[in-house]
Amino acid sequence: MAKLKGNLFGSFQGKIGLTYGRMVHGVNLGANMPVGRSKSYKPTSAELDRQIRFKTLAQLASAFQGAAAIGLKVKAKQIGPLVSPFDAFININNEAVSVRGGESEVDYGSITLSEGKMGAVAFGNASFAEPNRVSVNFTTSADEPFTDAQDKVYVCVYQPDTNQCLLSAPVARTEGTVDMRLPVSWTGMTVHVYGFALGNGRDNMGVNSDSSYIGTGNIG
Repeated sequence: MAKLKGNLFGSFQGKIGLTYGRMVHGVNLGANMPVGRSKSYKPTSAELDRQIRFKTLAQLASAFQGAAAIGLKVKAKQIGPLVSPFDAFININNEAVSVRGGESEVDYGSITLSEGKMGAVAFGNASFAEPNRVSVNFTTSADEPFTDAQDKVYVCVYQPDTNQCLLSAPVARTEGTVDMRLPVSWTGMTVHVYGFALGNGRDNMGVNSDSSYIGTGNIG
């Protein structure tokens, strides 16, 4: 049953005959109902692989949603007016997931969390010397294009077994270090570390850098 808003030709949400309406990012859209398949239909192996691939990408997008909301906000608008950062993550990282024989494999080193014209931050290696902590150093130079000393630098740590991701509080480019406390429940587990920056200066406010894969390590 549809709920009509406004006059007869106004927006609606729900089903009317073979048409349904929905709200997408504040815009009312109408579409035809999908045609059902026969109960006896069996998807091909290629179709199953595509389903598994999309499911894996959606799970990753859900975990990285906090980082993508910052790093891919501008990119999402460039892709299309109704594209969210979640959608943009799936679009951009499509090639980071492969499926063979019904099993998905993620190339963590190629995952993108941020895109933009600001010069990338030069991150050092991630240090796991202290238990349940990670520390990442980065250059404080603001000589790259569209950079500023007050740019906000973020580090993102992803744990694949739990599909959980932690995003650091931003630090100024002048700080040179991001230090994060990690969950005790991650002890002994492998994590992947990423970093990017968001412009915070007079001439680069809101401009993103490309993200960097900083590396992987085990939590002590």
